[in-house]
Amino acid sequence: MATFDPITRRLLRLFAVLDTDGNGFVTWSDHRRIVEAYADAYGLAQDDARIRTLARAYWAQWLGLLTQAVPGQDRLNQEEFVAAHRAVGYDTDRPELLENLAEAIFRIMDTSGDKRVSKEEFAAYLAVWGVSGDEGPAVFERLDLDRDAYVSQREIGRSLRAFHLNNDDLNTPGAIFLGIH
Repeated sequence: MATFDPITRRLLRLFAVLDTDGNGFVTWSDHRRIVEAYADAYGLAQDDARIRTLARAYWAQWLGLLTQAVPGQDRLNQEEFVAAHRAVGYDTDRPELLENLAEAIFRIMDTSGDKRVSKEEFAAYLAVWGVSGDEGPAVFERLDLDRDAYVSQREIGRSLRAFHLNNDDLNTPGAIFLGIH
């Protein structure tokens, strides 16, 4: 049995979440279903600016992955998905892919519009995705890097980068923003 590093193991979990139809491939349709889940969970119309921003962020990420795939291919199997994520260059070539996703997620979570996510807004986010309330405080604390009792867009961005780039922790808190719990 193969032993994988933490990044690969996290990406395998992400593949399982994104392969929403269970066909062994990830496509744009799978990403689109995640966007639709946000819209449904927060009661937002598909033409709401926050949902359009999220869809654009996922679309850009999807296109970034496809640049690492066989030309003309419109779906990725598990191995291709992991390789594409590892090659896309979130730290150097395409850092905006994660920043744009962080901004889009943050805009949806910040239901009060005060430019920060409170513990209550975070708990509502977790409830939307079916995550136990017992897990919330520990994850919130790991995300709140500046210890101001709120999660900022910057902190979400850092957690998404850690998920994709840090090889030191299997359970990075950024996984929660990608549907992994």
